Amino acid sequence: MTCDRFKRLLDALEGAELSGDMAEHADVCPECARAAAALKAALLLYRLPELASSVDLTPRVLALIPFIPAPRRIVSLRDWIVSGFVILGGMVLLPLMATFGALRDAYGTRFTLPLAIVLGLVITTYAGVFVSSHQDELARLVKSRPGHA
Repeated sequence: MTCDRFKRLLDALEGAELSGDMAEHADVCPECARAAAALKAALLLYRLPELASSVDLTPRVLALIPFIPAPRRIVSLRDWIVSGFVILGGMVLLPLMATFGALRDAYGTRFTLPLAIVLGLVITTYAGVFVSSHQDELARLVKSRPGHA
């Protein structure tokens, strides 16, 4: 049995006990054994009778929210800016490529307007996504400029 198959079967497992093949795999694979033990502990905790009749947990959870770290962006502001310059540089260097010259020789200048429109839409879309996903960081940058109210 592979670890992937074990984890799929573990997700579908309703009881706390493992089947024969799964128990054999858990005996030789420490990672899968830890996953099975965590599931067993969670199921046992879930089935405790006092948990169902306990006090409301909402105030406790809400009190802990300020201490939970804010989610981090996967792509930083610097990486977005660098990527934008790479896209823009590609657009500027596109007319210098041999393929562009071959297209111009084959089709004349008829393709340049549609190409310019598509490239304009690409950079506009990129800029829109960039600004909308980094509004708070951009606002802090603008507010921290000297002379800005």
